[in-house]
Amino acid sequence: MPLVTAPLSLIWGAVAVTRAWLYDHGVLASQGFGVPVICVGNLAVGGTGKTPHVEYLLRLLHHNGYSVAMLSRGYGRHTKGYILADAARHGAADIGDEPYQILHNCPFATVAVCEKRVYGIAQLLKLSTPPDVIVLDDAYQHRQVRAGLNILLTCANRLYTHDHLLPWGRLREPACAARRAQLIVVTKCAENERPPLGVAQGQRLFYSQVRYGVLQRLDGSNVEPEDLASKRVLLVAGIANPAPLKQYLAQMGAEVALAEFRDHHTFTLADAKWLSRLWHTNNCQLAVTTQKDVERLRQIAHSLPQPLVGSLLVQPIVVDIEPARTDEKLFNQTILDYVRAN
Repeated sequence: MPLVTAPLSLIWGAVAVTRAWLYDHGVLASQGFGVPVICVGNLAVGGTGKTPHVEYLLRLLHHNGYSVAMLSRGYGRHTKGYILADAARHGAADIGDEPYQILHNCPFATVAVCEKRVYGIAQLLKLSTPPDVIVLDDAYQHRQVRAGLNILLTCANRLYTHDHLLPWGRLREPACAARRAQLIVVTKCAENERPPLGVAQGQRLFYSQVRYGVLQRLDGSNVEPEDLASKRVLLVAGIANPAPLKQYLAQMGAEVALAEFRDHHTFTLADAKWLSRLWHTNNCQLAVTTQKDVERLRQIAHSLPQPLVGSLLVQPIVVDIEPARTDEKLFNQTILDYVRAN
């Protein structure tokens, strides 16, 4: 397969390098704004944990007294244009599953979606109470906006330095595009894992870990880890890599049957039939899904076995800047220093 796709990757790379040169030299215009704009993105397609890192930034800024907004393209939504999210009116189909998750996990933040980030930022700044800081989700390649601080994420098990351009690999831009970032975070590290990654002068390198929160029922009540011991669990996951979550549930003593879907999958009635078969053939007692999937899964709840829906648990995740607490303090201070200076 690499022999077939490598020439296509060369074409992709040539286009990406040319586009970057045009922006770097002002041939294509980038627009700055009068408020701090923080961009969180990656070079690879999906799977680096952007959403929990965006939530980390929103909480950090909120706790330090700033009013914050998050602007996303709203990948996978069934709408177009600018939408200012409202928890009472908008679901995942309206704004996308990740913005929907952020809307509910960070109710203090203004959440909006728009394919055209320049227009979306302009609309946010027209609000009666405009945000002090805007965080852009997955906008590293959206160079029409000139962000003041770029945070590049790369997964520990597939660093961008060990990957190839599409379609041979998963990179949307060559590895040299990492030079635009001021901060680089290696994500999804195991405990005490710090894979080496060379960075340019002036860049700062950090490492983060995923931490699983307390499982929750649909009514918001918590489930104790021991409640999963020796239980047969159906894990329904439409995320880039469900293997770590499956392993985590197994470590709590659950016998896990995995129903794996592609990232951002829209569940159908055919999926409901398959999930029903898995539930019955594996004699499952509990079902677990992710915060990213739960709203889309609700859309087919009427076609699922009632015991599955009644036992459905949601697994939240957060990130920690690890392994040393000094790393977390330095990361936080770097973010806050940028905002205060701008």
